[in-house]
Amino acid sequence: MDFKLHKDAKPFGLGALIGAVLVAWVGFDAMGWKTAVAAETLGKRQAETAVVAAYAGICKERFTAAADGAARLADLQKVEQWSRGEVVAKSGYATMRGEKEPTSGVPQACADRLIPAKS
Repeated sequence: MDFKLHKDAKPFGLGALIGAVLVAWVGFDAMGWKTAVAAETLGKRQAETAVVAAYAGICKERFTAAADGAARLADLQKVEQWSRGEVVAKSGYATMRGEKEPTSGVPQACADRLIPAKS
């Protein structure tokens, strides 16, 4: 049995292939489709950001509510912005109860909330 393709089969197949590639490219690039791994990574990143934001709010409240909060804030303003997180970490207000050390990013986020960057 001799099988022959129709003369328009090659252009049709090429068009279908290009169309499939184009749909995939538009879907992943412009429409925000994600692979399972990318979605999981994004979810973890968003969760970590939410935790840092919540802990930074607690840290700020603890820092300002302390008896010497005003004096500590004045001292913190004298420190360079990039090292304020270290000062907040050493104060202990960024360390949540039950933890031995502050969660990564919390001291700097707390310092940024205490003294917002000038824009």
